[in-house]
Amino acid sequence: MAFSPRYPRAVCSQCAAQARNEQGELLAFYNETLSGSGFRAVVRETGEPHASHMCYIRGIRCYADEARFGGIVIQVLQKK
Repeated sequence: MAFSPRYPRAVCSQCAAQARNEQGELLAFYNETLSGSGFRAVVRETGEPHASHMCYIRGIRCYADEARFGGIVIQVLQKK
């Protein structure tokens, strides 16, 4: 994946597809509008809303959010 200075810790699309909540359920992330604004997260299997931007990919804590010009970006959170 090419480096992006705006999203330096972004994950690739294959990894993003593995995002899970704390219970291990797969998540899906969307923009709320067709114009690419807003953020929405749901549990894939049930369609229930996921109220957090936090997710885990292979046990690594990540943060999903809307990208600047639409779409969704997931980034690995830095360890403190």
